[in-house]
Amino acid sequence: MTSARGTAFELRPSATLSRLGAGVVALAAVAPLFTGLPWTIRCPLAMGIAWCGYRRIVAFRQSAIVSLRWTLDDVWFVRLRGGAERPADLEDARIFGASVFLRLRWRDGGGQVALLPDNTPADDLRLLRARLSTRQAP
Repeated sequence: MTSARGTAFELRPSATLSRLGAGVVALAAVAPLFTGLPWTIRCPLAMGIAWCGYRRIVAFRQSAIVSLRWTLDDVWFVRLRGGAERPADLEDARIFGASVFLRLRWRDGGGQVALLPDNTPADDLRLLRARLSTRQAP
């Protein structure tokens, strides 16, 4: 990747965020077991929380966005799971340590992207952070 052609990312799910989500779901699923509710309510409630949490983690890992591209003209493009490429608007960008979190919106939908050191090459992430920090606010 060179800065002459813009910045492009092939997106993969982050193992760090997946583990963090699994830990939160596990704690939330165990919490009803320590309440004063009858056991006939505690167990189904714990299983329901675990099932909903599992489904949310699976949905997070199967993002609609397959790849992301930011041209030098400050135009974002997303390639969706079906193969369609659409121009997108960057609604929000957050830099948290070495990680970048983006919220994008395109004509038929929107999505969020988490770029962490475990799912993005370090040089690409550094370049993105530098470009975002020098970008003009909309």
